[in-house]
Amino acid sequence: MKTKLIITESQFKKIKSILSEDTMHSRMVKEMKDFLEANYTPTENYVREGGEYFGKTMFKVNADEELISAKQLYEYMSYKFGLGEAFTKQVIKDWVSGNIGEDFMLSKHIPMR
Repeated sequence: MKTKLIITESQFKKIKSILSEDTMHSRMVKEMKDFLEANYTPTENYVREGGEYFGKTMFKVNADEELISAKQLYEYMSYKFGLGEAFTKQVIKDWVSGNIGEDFMLSKHIPMR
C-alpha cells in the first residue's frame, strides 16, 4: 500500500535543514553564524596609515552601535564558544564574505579544535 505525504515548502526546508545538520561541525557553524547575524553587522571603515587610506573590516555591535575590530570579535567568540583559533577565524571570514550557505559548511575544511 502506497501513501503520499504532502508537505509545504516551509516544512520541506525545515526537514531539509534537520537532515543536513547531521554533523557537529555544521551545527556549530550554524550556531556561530546565527549569533553573529543577531549581534553584529560587518562594516568597511577607512583608516589612514602613512598618508594613504586603507579599507579595514570592522563590526558594529547591534546593541549599542559601537565599532569593534575583527581581533576583538575573534577574542570574544573564542571565549564564548571555546573552539579552535583557525575554526573561529574561518567562521568569521566566511560570514563576512557570505560563504556560509544553507548547508552550514565553511569554504575550507578546518577542524573545530
